[in-house]
Order: sequence, then C-alpha cells, then structure tokens
Amino acid sequence: MNELAVVDLTDPGFWSNPYPVLAGARSRHPLARGVDGSLIALSFDAVEWVLRDPRFLTTDLLAPRGITEGPIAEWWGQVMFSANPPEHTRLRRLVSRAFTPRAVESLRPRVAQITEDSLDSFHGPTADLVAEFAHELPIRVMAAMLGVPSGDHHRFAAWTADLGLVFSSVHTPELLDRLEAAINGLNQYVAELIADRRAQPGDDMLSGLIAAEADGDALSEAELVAMVENLLFAGHDTTRSMLMIGAALLLSHPDQRALLSNDPSLAAQAVDEILRYEAPVLGSGRDAAEPFDLFGVPVAAGETVTTMSLAANRDPDAFDDPDRFDIRRPGGKLMSFGQGIHYCLGAALARLEGQVAFPMLLARFPGMELAAEPAWVPYASIRRFEQLIVTID
Repeated sequence: MNELAVVDLTDPGFWSNPYPVLAGARSRHPLARGVDGSLIALSFDAVEWVLRDPRFLTTDLLAPRGITEGPIAEWWGQVMFSANPPEHTRLRRLVSRAFTPRAVESLRPRVAQITEDSLDSFHGPTADLVAEFAHELPIRVMAAMLGVPSGDHHRFAAWTADLGLVFSSVHTPELLDRLEAAINGLNQYVAELIADRRAQPGDDMLSGLIAAEADGDALSEAELVAMVENLLFAGHDTTRSMLMIGAALLLSHPDQRALLSNDPSLAAQAVDEILRYEAPVLGSGRDAAEPFDLFGVPVAAGETVTTMSLAANRDPDAFDDPDRFDIRRPGGKLMSFGQGIHYCLGAALARLEGQVAFPMLLARFPGMELAAEPAWVPYASIRRFEQLIVTID
C-alpha cells in the first residue's frame, strides 16, 4: 500500500489551483493527510463511504479553529447540519416538507421574476457578477420564501456572506471580529422577524416553520431562530458561490456557453456539470464513533476525516475525462451537496436557481465577456471570488 500523500491546505497556492495536488495525492491512495496529520478522503468511493457510513458523525468544525465559546460557537451548536441522529432526524423531519420537489418547482416563476429584476440592474459598460448577480439572486429568493421584507434583504445578505468565512482554513483576529458582528446582527434580526410573524402569520415558509409540528413535536424558540439562520446561511452563501463560479465557467468556455445559449434545455445538465467541475464547497468533516480501518488505514475513535468534494468530483474512476468541462456530460452522482443523511436540504432549490439564471443571463447579455480572470479567495472552504468583472456589449 502506498504511503499517504500530504495535502497542505495552508498553502495559498493550493487554493488558486488545487487539482494537480489532489490528483497526485489521489493517484497514490484514496486517502491523504493534512500537514497536521489528519486524514482527508479524496477518491469518489472514499468520500461517499465517509459521508454514508453511520459510524461517522458530524464533526465540530469550529473547535480546531480555536472557536469553542461565544456567539459563533453557540450558533454552530444549534444549526441542523452540526447535529447527529436522533436530533438531526427530528429537526430535518420538521423542516423537510418545505423543500419537497413539488414545493421547489412551484418557485420557478418566482425565481425567473427575481432573476429578471436582478438583471435589470445591470447598466454597463461593466458589471461585477459577484455583487450584482451571484450575491443578489439567492438572497432575494430565500427572502421571498421566508417572507422577509424586500427592503431588509441587504442587511442579512452581508451577515450570511461573512458567516461563510467561519470555515476558512486560517483565522485572524480581524476575521473573528467580523464573524461575531455577523452572528450578533443576524441573531437580533431573526428574533425580531419571528416575533413579527408570530403576530401576523402569512403563507410563507417562516410562518410554516413556526407552525410546523410532527408527532406532537415542534421547534423551540432557540431552534426556530437557528433554523431560519441555517436556511438563510446555507441558502445564500453556497448558492452564491455556485452562481459566480458557473458564470465564470460559462464565460471562459465559449463552446459550452454557445451550447447553452442555443439550447436552454441543457440547463439542468449545465448546472450539474458546474457543480461537478468546480464544487462550491471544499468538503466536510466527520468524526469516527469507533475505531476501524478505512481503505487499509486505521482510524481511531474520535479521529476526524475530512472529505474533499473537489477531488471526488474529478476522480477518473468515477468520471470520464474529469478535467474537461462539458455541459452535455450524462448526469450522475456528485459529491457537491454531500451524501447520506446530511445531503443538502436545499440542493433542489440551488439547482433550480442555476437552471433559471444561467440561460437568462446569457440570453440577456449575449456579448458579455470576462474583463479579467477572477481570483479565488484563499482558505475559503465555501469557494468564492471577491469580484467577477465583466464587460457588457
């Protein structure tokens, strides 16, 4: 058995182009190690195994980053994707009815209208697709679903975007101050929003969450605040990344752009290929509940294994010619939304937003071009650019 390669997530160069490093490490073994000795799952099979095996539990992503108390730690302790069964099962059951395929598909006209309104704000000759497209669209969609007043969405858009940096590989005192300000602002806003909705219920998702009950169980006040924050955060930041990444990929691959422009029915395949080729989320961590061997490597009880979506989605054993961006690629299983019981609750909504938005963007601005190559933000586990500047014909 080959010795495990070492993948250095603290190297800024890794974040600008991780694929050669990941491919080299994956060719030696399905697993690698971080510079701290922790295990990283790289191959498609290894990532899927870790995400589906019930012997792996959700890890505390914040403690290794030095966040063990305070408002950020309290927030993380309440959000659904940090919980394990049976608590996770209970929370997911209470909220999942809002994300059924039928419920999500019913939002298509609303998403199209929001997209059209967002594109109307472009006034050229240049635009920043991060600020004016990727940032705006998902927060407006989630605000519409939750019944958030339209004038307020900019307030929590900044907070949720900042919170996405909590999973960065490197933390600074300045970043921690920024994160605490974001969660404090979001906590206060969401509590006020819930109080208003209790007084005046509507037909929105927030009213549904307040009224949600299953088998005589309902969300507590603290759980309700955390659930709304969970939805705002997850529904904004990762979709925001997918939209900016997808726009950059389509604009930098003229042949694929032309295919989608000429045949918008390829939108579903295009979105899945964007998610595969450049996964918006680096991966996630899982803790072993007991000792066992994983692909021939001993894993101790309590040891953390980090899954690497970027490596799994470009595994040549799972995808033909994986380093080629091809929106006609046949659909298949991806690791971009996770797998198993923590599979992303909002995956269908994120896909819908991309399926609607990308064809509309290309149709509205057929002469749009990248003004500069976008730069990846280093250490951001929810991958992003600060800007995506384009010229508009």
